[in-house]
Amino acid sequence: MQALLKEALDKVVFIPFAAGTISGFEYALYEKNLHKDEFNKKWWEIIRTYQGIVPPTIRGEQYCDACTKTHINDDPASYYDYALSFVLLFQLHDHISRNILKQDQHNTDYYGSKQVGEFLRKIMAPGASRDWRVVLRETTGEDLSAKAMLRYFEPLMAYLKKVNAGRKYTLEDLPAE
Repeated sequence: MQALLKEALDKVVFIPFAAGTISGFEYALYEKNLHKDEFNKKWWEIIRTYQGIVPPTIRGEQYCDACTKTHINDDPASYYDYALSFVLLFQLHDHISRNILKQDQHNTDYYGSKQVGEFLRKIMAPGASRDWRVVLRETTGEDLSAKAMLRYFEPLMAYLKKVNAGRKYTLEDLPAE
């Protein structure tokens, strides 16, 4: 369980930050022309929504906490790409472990597998010459989906539900700013 928890903390908790918090702020900033006097308010509003986190102290507009992420101003949308890559990672791993190697997804060994190499070459070879969604569907038989990630972490979810039974926590329990 500790290994799965470590992996989930590395991959799963990143997705709401990358695809929710960062992308939400970038949308407000670039598409909605967020005024500079509202940067910090919007940043913490989005963090609360997607991550359930509030600042440890009141953060006024003299700060710009969002700007600690240089990607916001020098490489917009890159965090969205990172989140997407994690979903793809689990989807491809699931396909390899179940359909090619027929091994347990938590103990899959790719080493020396020509079938895995051929599968990955088939996906990567087209590069940008073909729509990646079509290539994914052709090679795995599925559209982009987080189902594989959910399957991978099923044992951890069952464990966490058991040890956290009876605890109640909602966003409404967070202190107001």
